[in-house]
Amino acid sequence: MMTSPIRRALLKTAALAFLVSAATSLTPPVLSAAAGARPNVILIYTDDHGYTDLGVLGIDKHVDTPNLDQLASLGALMTAGYSSAPQCQPSRAGLLAGRIQNEFSFPHNAYDAGEGKGRMPRTYPQGTDMAGQPVLTIADRMQKLGYVTGFSGKWHLGPTTGAKAMHAPQGRGFDYYWTGTMQNGSANLTLDGKPALHHAKRGLPQGIANRVILQGKYGESFIDLSQTEDKPFFLYLALFGPHIPLIEKSDPYYQNFPELDYPHYDTWRDDRRRMGLALIKSIDDVLGGVMAKLREHGLEENTLILFASDNGAPSKMGRNGPGLPGGPPGTKGGVWNGSNNVPMRGEKGSLFEGGIRVPMLAYWKGQIMPGTVIDEMATTLDLTATTLKVGGGEIPAEFDGVDLLPRLTGAVKKIDRPKPMFWEFWQTQAVRVGDFKLWRSSTQELLFNVAEDPYELTNRAQSDAAVAARLRKLLDQWSAQLPPLEAPQQDASKSFAWPLSGAPRGTQPDPRYRIPYANPKPAPYPAPILKARGR
Repeated sequence: MMTSPIRRALLKTAALAFLVSAATSLTPPVLSAAAGARPNVILIYTDDHGYTDLGVLGIDKHVDTPNLDQLASLGALMTAGYSSAPQCQPSRAGLLAGRIQNEFSFPHNAYDAGEGKGRMPRTYPQGTDMAGQPVLTIADRMQKLGYVTGFSGKWHLGPTTGAKAMHAPQGRGFDYYWTGTMQNGSANLTLDGKPALHHAKRGLPQGIANRVILQGKYGESFIDLSQTEDKPFFLYLALFGPHIPLIEKSDPYYQNFPELDYPHYDTWRDDRRRMGLALIKSIDDVLGGVMAKLREHGLEENTLILFASDNGAPSKMGRNGPGLPGGPPGTKGGVWNGSNNVPMRGEKGSLFEGGIRVPMLAYWKGQIMPGTVIDEMATTLDLTATTLKVGGGEIPAEFDGVDLLPRLTGAVKKIDRPKPMFWEFWQTQAVRVGDFKLWRSSTQELLFNVAEDPYELTNRAQSDAAVAARLRKLLDQWSAQLPPLEAPQQDASKSFAWPLSGAPRGTQPDPRYRIPYANPKPAPYPAPILKARGR
């Protein structure tokens, strides 16, 4: 079990949630008749949203996410939630397909799996275990189960132009959609909840602050529209934030967010952090709007809400200053979006925890016990499997995720996970089984007990050699079954080398990075990786 400062903060949160729950009920929730009627499902996916930036985790006092915090406190918070990739496109492809994206030849952004660069394949390519069969999305599957399906936000899995674009949401199982990464896009519904022919829209409507709020409003519109049909709904709300472009300084969310002063940051980094947290605040307000819409229609008790980020934040540590994130616009570190992964090691693009461990929660009023904290591994692929199961479907054998509902509702005390979780990205690989995670590149191998050591401070490859050998064998076997792919041009262990070396000498302590676990004090981020003593 996690023994870090995060865990201690969560115990307080869970205790408060228990008091709220106890005030209304003395018994744990059970699946009701309403649940048997098949719930609506809302799957919310943020973009480059680092682990630091969920207020309920208690890592950074400046993170302002009251709506997300309330859902986590009155539902389930997954402290070891993982995405299936440390990059946007493969993570989204894995989420929609319900399996590790490398298994259907989509390992990284702009990869060509046979149907064009950056296009999630519609058919399993040659060399895969299901060659020639259709790659179904969760929307395809929910549609077949009788759900009305909707999408709003960043698609990023193929061209979205044209009413019959086969790699766009409308070609991948979604009945209604707004595909607008920024303020321009296309839709087949209106903002007042009416169906429409496919049409292009340009510019922000009056009164809507930014792209994230617009995406949320289209999500609310879909909920309105869904109530004209005698079907449950599935909504995939893919919010384009806090990914760059940064929020405009004229945006009211930026202007209303307080100035920040981190002791280890200079002025422009304080401001970049402010910009990132302001966009995250708008994400939180989207959640508030969605919840208000559900309550307006009397749907809260019959709607399962699942939330996660697609990968960690792109902190670009050390690119323009030793031991510091990011760089000014136009520099190598200029793509830092202001989000953080502290205290997790690594960033977007790496298979350390900071690249793949993400904010994750679930909420279903009356079904999930308030204050539930799940410390064992959960993945975004589990969200797909859970969605399918609650919709009345059967989880197919090729899925790499599991149904979380028994754990969420308290029917079981631990997630039943028969398969390991594997990752492969840019010549690096990782596998997690139980408490242990093995990371390797072409030149080295590291083993961490991430249940006890989530910050990846201690390499146990020698002290737990038998565990390392077992995980290595599993990773070798999985790798051998992958379809042949073009070798990536980059090596993540070199492109993102800073997690391996630790903070350079002279780096100021980060007040949010508190180690060791037993007697935590602010330290330079990250600490070097130490070897465990032999047993």
